[in-house]
Amino acid sequence: MGVNIGEGPSFANFYNSQITGGFIDYDNNELIASVQWDAGKESKGLVVAYNMDDWSRRFISGDAQDEYGHKVIAEGPSFFELKDIKPGPDGFWYGFGYEQGKSGGGARVFKIDPETGNRSLVWEGRNGKYGQCPSGRKTVRRETQKYVQYTQEGFAVDPKDGSFLIGFSNIKMGGVGIARISNDGQKCDFLTLSGQRDDGLKKGRGFDMRGTMMGYTFHDGKVYAHSSGEKTFYEINPETGDRKAITRKGPKPPAWRHVVWDDKREVFWISGKMNSVTVTAYDPAKNKYLLAHKSCGAKYDWDWFPLCMGGPMKINSLNYGPMRLNKNTGNLIFGQDLIGIVEFEPHTGNSINRSF
Repeated sequence: MGVNIGEGPSFANFYNSQITGGFIDYDNNELIASVQWDAGKESKGLVVAYNMDDWSRRFISGDAQDEYGHKVIAEGPSFFELKDIKPGPDGFWYGFGYEQGKSGGGARVFKIDPETGNRSLVWEGRNGKYGQCPSGRKTVRRETQKYVQYTQEGFAVDPKDGSFLIGFSNIKMGGVGIARISNDGQKCDFLTLSGQRDDGLKKGRGFDMRGTMMGYTFHDGKVYAHSSGEKTFYEINPETGDRKAITRKGPKPPAWRHVVWDDKREVFWISGKMNSVTVTAYDPAKNKYLLAHKSCGAKYDWDWFPLCMGGPMKINSLNYGPMRLNKNTGNLIFGQDLIGIVEFEPHTGNSINRSF
């Protein structure tokens, strides 16, 4: 109580606020984060930048407030619940928002100018003005049933062409899978698709997906993602949609909301399991897991991990908070306990509060 870490404006006193996503802008040495707050009918989104030298904060775009009340930063449509923000290969940023109360139809993608913070709507789910993936339903009673039901978990921007990956999930309305939406928002194709659709359409072979797909990351020409239904970790060929189940209900199931690849250690870091502080490293070559809070005994497998995770990382919530790998330091950066930023050093086990 009463602790403030890092200079600059704070959203700590915003009603029901949390950090939801983000990325590292290496050119400016900043962590760019998406924030949602005031969840409910008046849900609001905000883009926040953290200076990674001194961890000071600045607000870039969206809804904020100060001692005088609500204010809007930069110009453009409202984010509503801002779930994630990613860089595009064109130099712009892209935010994924979701309007609460619009099941399957509240998904939106925004284009954000990093210089001005101005935002524009690129795509809206289940709106015929934009590219939509068809549900394949034989009986359609309203227009929205023509399209798959998009989910609010999982968002990525393809670094090659700037297209957007967004999940969809409804066995009776389009199946389960990942949609690829063109950068201009005018075309939607299936990256991978399974389930019992009226039209029988499938995309890709392999283990069927259940629940929602989340934690998308690109590595070595493939897409990696988790399913919520059976906690399965998939390797997906983006050309064919074929799905390889790398792990299925492993002996110690990994967390599954966020996934990043670590080039130096050659492992996937996975975090964000519901109601858990788990941080997991998965080595695909050894097919073994490291649980950062209790795998210190197996040093013969993890010589780069001499000590178990300690400090604030060990006790606070990582449920929805995002995870990023700083390729310059090899450290992991987490959005933790709703509004805090914590840095974790795998080679020492130490963690430290950076911003709060």
